[in-house]
Amino acid sequence: MSTIDEMGLTPEAAAGYEQFFVPAMFDQWPPKIIAIAGISDGDHVLEVGCGTGVFAREAVKHVGPNGHLVGLDLSESMLGVAREICPKVEFRQGNVMALPYDDNSFDIVVSSFMLMFAPEPAIAVQEMMRVLKPKGKLVVAVWEALKQNPVYSGLCEIARERIDETASSSLAWPFALGDEGRLTQIFNTAGVDEVTIQEYDGRAKFDSLESFVTTEIKAWVLADSVDDESLANVVRDSKHRFASYCDPATGAVDIPLNAVIASLNKARYV
Repeated sequence: MSTIDEMGLTPEAAAGYEQFFVPAMFDQWPPKIIAIAGISDGDHVLEVGCGTGVFAREAVKHVGPNGHLVGLDLSESMLGVAREICPKVEFRQGNVMALPYDDNSFDIVVSSFMLMFAPEPAIAVQEMMRVLKPKGKLVVAVWEALKQNPVYSGLCEIARERIDETASSSLAWPFALGDEGRLTQIFNTAGVDEVTIQEYDGRAKFDSLESFVTTEIKAWVLADSVDDESLANVVRDSKHRFASYCDPATGAVDIPLNAVIASLNKARYV
């Protein structure tokens, strides 16, 4: 039996995340976040919630030989995949609620689609601010709310009807901080009253609607909790509801998956 780590994930779940989710939806975001953060040669960068290292393995190209990049995650399963793919990056196990670094340690701190999983997001922001140098920059990306991601909203509704409320809630969880004003509220609670928050359009692309649904349900936290009949029902309903997002010739799916990115310079607060 596979070992379940601190995040409730197995090595198989982490491998599935890298194989299916990364190319479908995450590969597009590192260049945007790197540009917003202004990462350049010599920077010391911390990514909090690095997952399998999709951001880190792109960002390490920008810090140069004089810089340093650390990817930190609570999940040892995710870190195992990250270390295998990109051994030249320092990947470390740690908790955003109590970062294992001294004050003023990094030029740039990035959080890519992690903050929604922190038990107390405002404390997580405080910790990221603490380890940031006085003139450093913090960049935090989360998914926009479900109302701005209509296919995912629809999938949650189908999951509620065909599986149960728990499955629907699990699919909705990553979008929890995308409501208008929610990030501002979190930063304000953390003692930050000036933060730039912008919306960014993104896409999620899969080979087929069946691949999309199966990936979302079976390649992540719901992997062992949904039976084949329930999955088939969700696939059937999705094919009917989301047909307009399919290429009629190939069946490939291209759906909106939009994000919100917050950024600030710590100089304002020192």
